[in-house]
Amino acid sequence: MTMLEDFLKDLAPLVNLDCGTANTAGVTRAAEIMKAHFESIGFTCELVDLGPTVGKGLLARNKPEAGYYDVMMNAHLDTVFPDGTAAARPLSVDGDRAHGPGCSDCKGGVLAVFYALKNARKEDLDRLSICVAYNPDEETGSVASTEWLASHGKHAKNVLIFEAARAGGELVRSRKGVGNFTVTFKGKSAHAGNNPWDGRNANVAAMKFALAAYELADAELGTTVNPGVVKGGSAPNVISDTCEVQIDIRYWKDEDGRALKAKIEELVGKTWVEGVTQTMRVDCFGPAMPLSEDTKELVAKITEAAKLEGFDAQWVDAGGGSDGNHIAKEGVPVIDGCAPAGGAFHSDREFLRLDTVEERIRMVTRFLTLI
Repeated sequence: MTMLEDFLKDLAPLVNLDCGTANTAGVTRAAEIMKAHFESIGFTCELVDLGPTVGKGLLARNKPEAGYYDVMMNAHLDTVFPDGTAAARPLSVDGDRAHGPGCSDCKGGVLAVFYALKNARKEDLDRLSICVAYNPDEETGSVASTEWLASHGKHAKNVLIFEAARAGGELVRSRKGVGNFTVTFKGKSAHAGNNPWDGRNANVAAMKFALAAYELADAELGTTVNPGVVKGGSAPNVISDTCEVQIDIRYWKDEDGRALKAKIEELVGKTWVEGVTQTMRVDCFGPAMPLSEDTKELVAKITEAAKLEGFDAQWVDAGGGSDGNHIAKEGVPVIDGCAPAGGAFHSDREFLRLDTVEERIRMVTRFLTLI
């Protein structure tokens, strides 16, 4: 059998398994399947309990006694799909594409890690300290696993994230950090016709604030501010006494994110309509995955590995976050999109590009010879 045929054979049990984040048994079963694979090539494996709300994670290492990792590889075991999806849409192949729930996000990446190490030279596995960490809850923000991932990532010289490469095959060399804030405005209701002067319009205050926050975006720095949700009021003839603004911010550098957050907090402290007050809740505020000098060196090595395997690696800078952001906070070089390419994630059209499977596996195996 070819590598691709073997890969598809091993991919089927993962895809044909309901692994929505809330299905802790299904996610744990995926971890158990991969544990058996890694143990078959001599890795020491541990199912990791990250709490009662998520399935087990998997930690696989070839040198568990080592105090550092030459490379850490990460992918996630969970999907977004409800129970029953796997039975309704099992793994299928149509030409050069495979389909099925999580085939690309992120089961293809989970399996590609194993295949890269399965095909690695013995001298590289003997020489290098390698850590594989599969987390169970990426699709819901990795709340239970972020600290665990970072605790291993901080000991790594290089970190590869095996989310799928973009549909065109591009890898990801940097990602923006993400912050989400909810600002709640409290005013006073009144009749809009009979006595509007007795009211304090929370909607007007929220709109003034949202426009001011939007203007904080800086194209030169690459920061953005999106007042994505504004909701308030009960009827056109009522002065609104409550309103809520939900804001998304993005930033390439953590210091720019902190500065932007501080400016938004300053706006929250201002008076936008006399008699209306506002408070801010931080829903999330995550780190960026920057293109540091160390990351540039990692990008160069992966690019070289790809060229040695017969293709040119293309790179993008992404506006969305991943588990790579959490690990990059530890100051280590991180790249993403190391898995085979795919697209249409989180939908019944999700696909895995089969023409990229072998080349991406060989790329990672070759990378091990260069570090």
